[in-house]
Amino acid sequence: MIHKSSTNLLTLKAKIFSFILVFSLALVGTSIAGGKTKPVRKHPSSRTLRSMARVYMAYGEYTKAQPLAEKALALAKTGRVSDSELAMCFIDMAILYRNQGKLIEAEELCKSGFYLQEKTLFENHPYLAHTLRTLSSIYQDQGDYHQAKIALDNAMVIMLDSHCEDDKAMTPFFVDIAELFVAQGDFEQAERYYDKAMVLINNSYGPDHLYTANVLSSIAKLYTFQRKYTKAEELINRAVAIQEKVYGSDHHFLASSWLTKAKICQAKRDYSQAENLISKALVAVEKTGNTAAFEKLKQRVEEIRASRLVAYAPIAKADK
Repeated sequence: MIHKSSTNLLTLKAKIFSFILVFSLALVGTSIAGGKTKPVRKHPSSRTLRSMARVYMAYGEYTKAQPLAEKALALAKTGRVSDSELAMCFIDMAILYRNQGKLIEAEELCKSGFYLQEKTLFENHPYLAHTLRTLSSIYQDQGDYHQAKIALDNAMVIMLDSHCEDDKAMTPFFVDIAELFVAQGDFEQAERYYDKAMVLINNSYGPDHLYTANVLSSIAKLYTFQRKYTKAEELINRAVAIQEKVYGSDHHFLASSWLTKAKICQAKRDYSQAENLISKALVAVEKTGNTAAFEKLKQRVEEIRASRLVAYAPIAKADK
């Protein structure tokens, strides 16, 4: 009997394979002449290669995405594509490298893409704001919160030029600002921006959407920092239930949520379950071969394990 998570994984893998198979067949033309098949040589475009890379990236298969994204960028650099396409190749490569922990290369690629977009797009185009979001996330991973804030502030200026604050399009910007405040330890401001984001998320995506789950997971993590463990547990359970439906119960994309659950277990003195969740997260991420992600995860694990030495107040009291 195949486990449900395995079925989900196989289904997505099948979709990826089908996409690549259909693409490959599209490159081969046939002419019925003398009963023979004549192949037609046709190379994939940078846009097609980027699309294929994005399929893998969407499921965290960065190793498989990398050669496709690199080939797309190399092809775009030949000058046979528009500046806007070249810009997207730079930005996609930056996102890929960021997820692999290659932050210096990611920063340079993202800036290159942004400069090209400035040349080809009209002033204050929303695409510029989203590229600044990517750049801000890279700065945040580097620990440069000052530059991360500047990039996000500029992104907000661009977005508010053509959108109202209660527009659905503003949601990821509020989430990014909240995450930056969390990284800086300003939990009160972070909660304020998460609240703004959740109003838009509930109105636009609904309670069972994957994006809703991912943001709920982030808020639950914030609540653990504030020792609001009851609220955190409620949110993380909702988030994980949705994430498992999409990715399966053992996918590495759930690692952050598992660690949040582990921290809640420790607050409840359930150290055995906490260790089970920690081990599950470490195994899942290690299997990806993403060394940077694994090291980052281990750092958070050390923080959670070290918190055992802290004398927690009773959960009911901490939630007040």
